[in-house]
Amino acid sequence: MHRALPQQAHRGRRARAFLIAVITSVSLLLVPAAPTVAKAPYKDLERFALSLVNCTRTGGWVRANGTCKGRGSGTHSAYRKPLKLHGGISSAVARPWAKRIASADHCGHTIGSSDVDGRFRKAGYRHATNGESVGCSSGYTVRQMVIRTHRMMQAEKSYGGWHWRNMKNGDFKSVGVGIAKVGRETRVVYDFYGKKP
Repeated sequence: MHRALPQQAHRGRRARAFLIAVITSVSLLLVPAAPTVAKAPYKDLERFALSLVNCTRTGGWVRANGTCKGRGSGTHSAYRKPLKLHGGISSAVARPWAKRIASADHCGHTIGSSDVDGRFRKAGYRHATNGESVGCSSGYTVRQMVIRTHRMMQAEKSYGGWHWRNMKNGDFKSVGVGIAKVGRETRVVYDFYGKKP
């Protein structure tokens, strides 16, 4: 099992704050339960977030305006097959967590007894390989937040950070994406999975 502590940016007194967190886990999940399904008010932006992940995953590079340079080329990093959007994981794992942590003004992978493995298990996803990346902001539009989060994760290429590893991990075949905004707090959650939808 691999776990990385949340990486935090200084929040200070500014109106805008930005924070990302990541966790990767390889473990056997055994007990499924009925999932909680969340509505998707930002479905188009969730698909946009997936397109940014697949830009980087296939060797492209996401620019500051959210466009992709070199998608599918393997130019900026080794090519990996694009991830499929996993609608079930988006609805039952990623969106509920995005909403919960936005409501709590929290950025991370655990609150109380809720953790990544438990959320996958509760939703009935038992494959041994899963991982999660979380992006958090206050004071940005949802689209700006998605781009900024992705570019921060992409910038981890230089030192092999966990967000970068999740995007490039060849063991992951799909990803659920969830976005929530509560007041000024916006969260994006990427829940990576070792099987296709």
